[in-house]
Amino acid sequence: MSEAFKRKVKGTVMEIDRHLPELTESFEPVASEARPGTRLMDRLPDQVIFDDCSSLLEQDALEAHERDLFTILRNVRLSDDTVYCSVDASLPDNTQHQAVSVAILYWEFEEFNRVCHVAGRVTAPDAELFAICSAIILATQQDNCEKIYIFTDSIASARRAVDPSLHSGQGHSLAVCRTLAAWLAEDSSCTITFIQVPSKLEWSIHKEAHDYAKDLISPAGLRPDTSIDSVWKAVTKRSQETWTRMFEDPSYKGRNFLHLERLDGDALKPTYINGGVWLSPVGDNLLVAVRLFRCILNHAPIGLYYK
Repeated sequence: MSEAFKRKVKGTVMEIDRHLPELTESFEPVASEARPGTRLMDRLPDQVIFDDCSSLLEQDALEAHERDLFTILRNVRLSDDTVYCSVDASLPDNTQHQAVSVAILYWEFEEFNRVCHVAGRVTAPDAELFAICSAIILATQQDNCEKIYIFTDSIASARRAVDPSLHSGQGHSLAVCRTLAAWLAEDSSCTITFIQVPSKLEWSIHKEAHDYAKDLISPAGLRPDTSIDSVWKAVTKRSQETWTRMFEDPSYKGRNFLHLERLDGDALKPTYINGGVWLSPVGDNLLVAVRLFRCILNHAPIGLYYK
């Protein structure tokens, strides 16, 4: 097809053809580190620890977790065989700028290294994964280091860091798996612990990494590093915007459609998130769903409605 004709043709295949060249990320679908039985978490699960506080929603629970964080920090500062790291990432509001990944490393009471990388056009989990990868590679290079603590606000990215399967940012995960496999195998007493720090706490050394990440602003350039999740996110956003625009046309949604509002008075707009706007409150109750559709679409159970 000619370029002019391609621009007129709609559909998933054409969407892939247009946006796949934006992707710069490479993958290893048959990486040796991903073979069942040889994966890091298959071989050394007891030496990789996750401290997940994602279930802490109440303020009292968060305050208790903050006290626990200070206790952990005090203990690692008193240990002469422990490197602890604070990692964070920053995504710019301006799409013409790139994401930033930061890692700050400490030994006892002193900071001994900090790095700030331009992560490219990526999502927040991708950038956080890059920061974790940088911290681990630097920490394992320190002599007499037997324990590593990573303070992060994304425990999901921490779990992805030790997952060598195909996913966005797989290159960082493979680097982490290779590094940790060699380091942990040297001594069974070596451990790495990932500790979740809710960003809303603005806690101690994690706040320092957060502020450091905000300081760097990097233009995107002509062809920045771009992850597959970033491409998916952009395509999804464009699809959502198109859907919202089409929904404003009465010939698309129907002239008798019942407009519902949010509690703040704004009109509800279509979305696919969490089951969508109208379907999610119904759950699995078919009888309620049928009645809801009749009200919103202004239809009775007659032949035209069935059609």
